[in-house]
Amino acid sequence: MTIYFLSGLGADSRAFKYLAFPPHVKTVFIEWLEPEKNESLKHYAKRIAAMIDTSSPFVLIGLSFGGMLATEVIEYITPQKTILISSAARKQELPFYYKLAGTLQLNKLLPKKNIHKSNIFTNWLFSISATNDKLLLEEILTASNPSFSKWAINEIVNWKRTTAPENIIRIHGNNDRVLPIINFKPGYLVKKGGHFMVANRADEISGIIQRELNLN
Repeated sequence: MTIYFLSGLGADSRAFKYLAFPPHVKTVFIEWLEPEKNESLKHYAKRIAAMIDTSSPFVLIGLSFGGMLATEVIEYITPQKTILISSAARKQELPFYYKLAGTLQLNKLLPKKNIHKSNIFTNWLFSISATNDKLLLEEILTASNPSFSKWAINEIVNWKRTTAPENIIRIHGNNDRVLPIINFKPGYLVKKGGHFMVANRADEISGIIQRELNLN
């Protein structure tokens, strides 16, 4: 079995570095493509879907923005299972201020250079306090592509999806401040889990995924 991962906004495979799977499981971390001019999330998802080998069984796991993208990707391909971690599956699950920002186009006023700065606020937003978590978050944010992130933020606040795909598996923390639980009930609720739980609660997340995929 192959598991394909879509990371979060401004993140890469390092976000999944602490997840653990049996040796026979192949893991593929999909790297972000450069968005085309005025590209929609749906069109971008189609290009991402083309990067996945569908000739053998596979699973798709999306983290945060990657989970939102996964709901669009599976319009074009059919994984055995689709797992969303700390994510949303339709626009009604986004906080009202995200949608308000999209309506008022406030996101376009956000300077690229300020998108990926780690500070006290980002640590609070991601519910992290441990030094190693702060360092990992700073490492991820610093290495991210501001142009991609600005495009992705625009797609998030202007997201059009109104229906959650069927048969998706959802793992969410009840202390998620980036994407709080709104208008949905996760299949797996991680108590005291924040938006960075894929890293600082990796053992628990790995266990859930392995049980769901019958890997243990």
